[in-house]
Amino acid sequence: MIKRLTVICENSVYVPLPLIGEHGLSFLLEGDETTLFDTGQGLGVVHNLKLLRGNISSIDRIIISHGHYDHTGGLMPVLKEHGGKIPVFLHPSAFNDKFAQRTPDMSVKIGMGYVREEYENAGAVFTGLSGYSKISGCIHALCEVKRHEGWVAWDSMLKAEVDGAVRNDPFNDDLSLLIETSSGPVVLLGCAHAGMVEILDQIAEASGCKEFYAVIGGTHLGSAPDDYVKRAMDAMDRYNVQVVAVSHCTGFRVACAFAARFGERFVNASVGRVFEF
Repeated sequence: MIKRLTVICENSVYVPLPLIGEHGLSFLLEGDETTLFDTGQGLGVVHNLKLLRGNISSIDRIIISHGHYDHTGGLMPVLKEHGGKIPVFLHPSAFNDKFAQRTPDMSVKIGMGYVREEYENAGAVFTGLSGYSKISGCIHALCEVKRHEGWVAWDSMLKAEVDGAVRNDPFNDDLSLLIETSSGPVVLLGCAHAGMVEILDQIAEASGCKEFYAVIGGTHLGSAPDDYVKRAMDAMDRYNVQVVAVSHCTGFRVACAFAARFGERFVNASVGRVFEF
């Protein structure tokens, strides 16, 4: 069972401690084992881990939600601080080159900062994931999310090199977690680039869960149309979600809409926030 989730990296800071906020995401999951889900940009992850939870060498595994810099930039610092071999789970296409197409003539690299071999030399032991899969007794992952024909990501500037060509990122690597807690099943989202509603529906179908105690993480709804944002909020009620903690890439306007609708069920999942299950 997962007993505690601590927000290590996020855009804002919750507690009055000398913590670092950054555009990124990282959660520490503690229970029978210790799992780090994402690593932020790399500016704050080691500092915040030491301040909030201490011994980085005690982390048993790392899971990467997708290959963007704000979720993978801290992987190398964590590996070096850990100092040993450590399993790292991700979808293989997380290693694809990824870009933000700012203008027709300008793109910025936003993918992982190192090649696979460099991470392996630093101690990473990679396992590729696909579909709905079991990582441990209390952690399952979903990637390769099924979407309707003609689907494109809300943020059209996000590109990836696929089969030698740069195109709209299909986000097959977009990976979310279902974790088992004593409070009930909890869904963790990295950025939900593949669609928050589709992710929840497919986790529910694959796991048999009819309700989720909490949904925590990034939703990338800031550029989504209003009708989809409403569908995402409706899904919280459809799955009887008791703790709604959207964060990171959700966007301020949409986060405010979630807070207004869900009231005391809404939680701001900033750096330093601890969820006890």
